[in-house]
Amino acid sequence: MLQEIYIKNFVLIDELRLSFEQGLNVLTGETGAGKSIIIDALGLVLGERVRNDLLRDSQKKAIVEAVFVVENNSAAHSVLLENGLLEEEEDCIVVSREIATSGRSLARINGRNVNVGFLKSLARQLVDMHLQDENSGFLNPANYLQFIDSFVQQGEEIGPKIESLFLEIREKERQLDDYRNSEKDRLQKIDFMTYQINEIEKAGLRSGEEEELLALNKRIKNAQALEEGTGRILELLYHRQHGGESALDLIAASLESLGRLKDDEFLSRLQSPLEEIYYSLQDIASQLSSFRESLDFEPGLLEESEERLYQLQRLKGKYGQSIDEILAYLEKTQLELEYIENTGERQEKLEESIVELKLRYNHLAAQLSQLRQSAAQRLQDSVDIELRELNMPQVKFAVKLEARETPGIKGMDRVDFLFSPNPGEEMHPLSRIASGGERSRFILALKKALAGIYMIPTLIFDEIDVGVGGTALVAMAYKLYELSLEHQLILVTHSPQIASLARQHFQIEKSSSEDCTRTTVRELATEARVEEIARMLEGEDFSPLALEHAREMLTRRDLTQAAVKRE
Repeated sequence: MLQEIYIKNFVLIDELRLSFEQGLNVLTGETGAGKSIIIDALGLVLGERVRNDLLRDSQKKAIVEAVFVVENNSAAHSVLLENGLLEEEEDCIVVSREIATSGRSLARINGRNVNVGFLKSLARQLVDMHLQDENSGFLNPANYLQFIDSFVQQGEEIGPKIESLFLEIREKERQLDDYRNSEKDRLQKIDFMTYQINEIEKAGLRSGEEEELLALNKRIKNAQALEEGTGRILELLYHRQHGGESALDLIAASLESLGRLKDDEFLSRLQSPLEEIYYSLQDIASQLSSFRESLDFEPGLLEESEERLYQLQRLKGKYGQSIDEILAYLEKTQLELEYIENTGERQEKLEESIVELKLRYNHLAAQLSQLRQSAAQRLQDSVDIELRELNMPQVKFAVKLEARETPGIKGMDRVDFLFSPNPGEEMHPLSRIASGGERSRFILALKKALAGIYMIPTLIFDEIDVGVGGTALVAMAYKLYELSLEHQLILVTHSPQIASLARQHFQIEKSSSEDCTRTTVRELATEARVEEIARMLEGEDFSPLALEHAREMLTRRDLTQAAVKRE
């Protein structure tokens, strides 16, 4: 419910703070006193558009803040928690709009900036506002199915199942369309990926091959220098040269001399290391000889290795910076090709799944349509009762249910509310109701019929009593009071009958001086309230009889409240 509103520098209001209670709250005052300003301020915190004429002092910003209790409002509570705008243990939110001197506005919830679109969406969970010059959104045909479903007495779980199936079917149909629309692209992609895979596989790549080829190329190009160098090393280590002795000969001679002196303990310990050196030299010489023989390359080997390196370089330019990356690309592409080639099989499974889902959808939609027929009759009967109690017994109301041409998220039903104001007149859609008084009373009848299931906690009516008088007005006042037992009501009214039933009564006044006009609001109690109702009965110069009548109306209020509670 709306607990409090704070308004500053807004149209004719300097600064104002109002606290509202549960039940019926009324705002009264002379025509032009500024009652619509309060409604405009409420509309602003509910996400309505900012106008250029809202700043009282154009040099200062305007502020409107509203405190809402959301403790028992599960829909709003859930949205706020999901968006991080409310802590789990909190049960109040502060919604604010600021209008800068530039005309730009800023919206906040609990101090955090939000966009106006989100604020408007949240407001639908907090407040239902009916304005006298508005083609009420409450009577938007898009809401009618929701009203009907509120009267479904069993099978409440069918609606959410239908919605889930509808969304699943739509998503699978989108996927199927994507498959069908991209068939040409899919075939082209298969050809291209097959070409890439064949090109890489035909190359017969091996990890580390490039490094080996580079080393071989370098060896071929340096073969002469390598052969000469290893020959020189072999001569020094192993072959006698020019009558001299090699390193191996000298080591052998050393071992021979050492063998003659092996009786000495010290020299005998040197024999084994020296023998290791001798055999190591033999092994090195053998390796050098093998290396020299390997330097005898086949003619054309250099050209072949360079051609292979060129091939590798070309593949690297397409598929990766190294052979390992190219091989990884090959593996990934093979898996992707396999997935794409299996699209046809998945498409068939998708088509089968859609058929199955549609069968389930149609079965549940048929069940829901039957339940809605009964629910529509219950709603129709309930509204008829309310219309009679609003002194509109001649008005006919009917709920028209018919099948949709195409499936919808809420099933296969289309609904319209039909209305006939006088006996014998043809039934017409509610949107064609001509009389403002008829529209107001019908909205009240429908909201009263939905009172126990319509979850919006706060209902705001701006002069719903316009065009209604006499017995019908008394009936409307009584009906508004009944509605206030289940919702918080905030009404702008000129009706003393309605005002006398209020739990809380505010008077709006406008005062003017030579340089300033301002609107003020005060809560009325006891005698001040009697005087305001007397003014509403007779005008500013009300008589003692009007005062007595006002007191009597407030006394009857207590009797009315007691009677409603007994019912």
